[in-house]
Amino acid sequence: MNVKRFIPNIISMTSLFLGFLSILNSFIDNYLLACYFILIAAILDSLDGAVARALGVSSEFGKELDSLVDLVSFCLAPSILVYILYSQNMPGISGEVIAFAPLLLGVIRLAQFNVSDGDGISYFKGLPTTFNAIFICSLIIYVDSVRLTNPQYSDPRLLLPIIMASSFLMVTKVRYSKISFSKPDGDKKKSTKLSLSLISIVSFLILAAFNKFELALIIYSSSFVILGLLSHLFIREKIHHKFVKKILK
Repeated sequence: MNVKRFIPNIISMTSLFLGFLSILNSFIDNYLLACYFILIAAILDSLDGAVARALGVSSEFGKELDSLVDLVSFCLAPSILVYILYSQNMPGISGEVIAFAPLLLGVIRLAQFNVSDGDGISYFKGLPTTFNAIFICSLIIYVDSVRLTNPQYSDPRLLLPIIMASSFLMVTKVRYSKISFSKPDGDKKKSTKLSLSLISIVSFLILAAFNKFELALIIYSSSFVILGLLSHLFIREKIHHKFVKKILK
């Protein structure tokens, strides 16, 4: 029996179990623990594919399993968190519809990813479900850390539009660079990406070391979301050029 081929799937199923634990803890009001379970699941999600490639045991089964795990841990679990924390007391079914956004848009994102050929491409088309879940959890953790000094940050009228916007980015054509630590081999783009990845990791660790973990997490996650969007609009689409041309017509 080739034990190696089971290792990536065990990592994936551990991530699934953490998503399940997150859901259970959301229902018993352990919101922060629920968020941390999702964050740990995200770390494992970044490892299963890499481990499979390193061991030479990549398979279609593993890819499908990974997609189903993402559905639970990074789409369903965040939606339940959002509903219980921010939208369950809204009138009618509006709260349910709003909390449904990370799940609905995440499922669409996963389906699009499954039918596309993303091998060899250095970017994600649309915000990955994993990063949307990380952003939502970092937002919840940060807001909880400042709720006594800045209670206005906990207002659902502020948080829900932000969560809806980040969830919508999952089904857009916005390109998000894949975080890479591979050797650049003289490639300028790879060198830049490697440098930015290392700088972000080091900055995160420095802030965390000074007991600013919540701040480090929200800066890291929101920077990824916002910089990816700005890069797409101003570098790839050159929206500012189009705007100027429209004015000068």
